[in-house]
Amino acid sequence: MKKQSLQLGLIVLGVILVDQLTKVWVKLSYPLGHEIRWIGNWLKLHYVENPGAAFGLSLSGFFRSMEGEAAEVAPRIILTLLSLGIAVLVSLYLFRAIREDVRLLPPAGLIIGGAFGNLIDRIFYGVLFPERNAYEGGWFQGQVVDFIYVDIWQGILPEWVPFIGGEYIALWPVFNIADSCISIGVIWLLFLTLRRRSSDTKTGV
Repeated sequence: MKKQSLQLGLIVLGVILVDQLTKVWVKLSYPLGHEIRWIGNWLKLHYVENPGAAFGLSLSGFFRSMEGEAAEVAPRIILTLLSLGIAVLVSLYLFRAIREDVRLLPPAGLIIGGAFGNLIDRIFYGVLFPERNAYEGGWFQGQVVDFIYVDIWQGILPEWVPFIGGEYIALWPVFNIADSCISIGVIWLLFLTLRRRSSDTKTGV
């Protein structure tokens, strides 16, 4: 089990390292909203910061009764604490799953690394980059740095197609390395789980 723990740790640390290096590079190199075309019109660097959860979901609506700074600070801190709790629970579950099937180790490492990569933004970025923030920062009040924009509309369709009601409709949100690792890890994990269940069914287990 020590070997498996070491392997898992290396994957998690590798994901966090790559994720944080790219985020710090973007944050220190470009102003918020900056965009660079990497491959044509469909793959771009587009620097945004996400104050909410995945896909921009936010808890601010639950704190409308609050006034002033508390209405802005409370949702950020609670969202960060919720994210931390979920990340810990998911990590414990995946660690137990690896004991039963070592094949789950790589995708589990991607998921755990991605989850904690985004948590670093939320916990520390509010105090590490006070002069680079577009918001009042503080511990547990950071926003997640997103910068990878796959704009397929611009790559394959006429310019007028993505516009509905006069507003541009993006195919999916801007994301980062951590998000990519989580998505890949979840798909990989589902594939292995379904494959194992299919194998168990055929063998009558």
